[in-house]
Amino acid sequence: MASPTIRVEVWSDIACPWCWIGWSRLQQALADFQGQAAFDVRWRAFLLDPDFPETGEHIESYYSRRYGPDQAAALRQRLHDSGKWDGAPFANWHWRPHTQGAHELIALAGRCRRSHDAVGLLFRRTYEEGANVSERRELLDAACQLGLLRDEGEAWLGSQEAAAVVAAEDSEAKHKRGIDAVPTFYISCGSSKEVQMVGAESVKAFEVAFRKVLHEAGGTPTSPPTSPEKAGAAGDGKAQGPAVPQSAKHAAAAE
Repeated sequence: MASPTIRVEVWSDIACPWCWIGWSRLQQALADFQGQAAFDVRWRAFLLDPDFPETGEHIESYYSRRYGPDQAAALRQRLHDSGKWDGAPFANWHWRPHTQGAHELIALAGRCRRSHDAVGLLFRRTYEEGANVSERRELLDAACQLGLLRDEGEAWLGSQEAAAVVAAEDSEAKHKRGIDAVPTFYISCGSSKEVQMVGAESVKAFEVAFRKVLHEAGGTPTSPPTSPEKAGAAGDGKAQGPAVPQSAKHAAAAE
């Protein structure tokens, strides 16, 4: 008998560092839940600032201009303190990107069910490696790393079709679903009710949602750990820590 499939649909923006934390915690939850269900994970476009300069802006300049001196350093510290990280993943974060092209690449990767991988790669390039993913060459390099054909990326990025896909997803988020904070996750399984989660939730919160939708769909999820020791271990991961109720809405400095 085939495993039930849990659908995870996420609206986010590469320009939001809390979305990177959300991706990391979701990734750990998926790994922890391996063998209990299949997953269909899809990332959708939410444009925090469609009118942002197309070349992006250095974050020191951006945060100083918007919020005052030293705000970039303060935000890096808040992000670092949000959980257990291997090293300092935000230390090399240098750019606040324009994200239209990034969303177009994610949509292209989504055609072969690789939007989750594409988002993770673009987050790493932005927050760990200091790249400016506003640049077309960065996006084309990322496309190649994902196994996409460079010619396919060249033809897709900046095309009317790509722009229309991103515009439709952004519009669905803001006008149909009423999303005003990212990351926002929708989790469901078969006929279950959809669970909505907003912000960089904990690994444990994702696993609770997975069990809930599996149960409602008639699945037989494994019972969660009962001992305090095991319960603590279940949430360990690269970005695990206390739940961080941060998002584009609740942490303006992150945008």
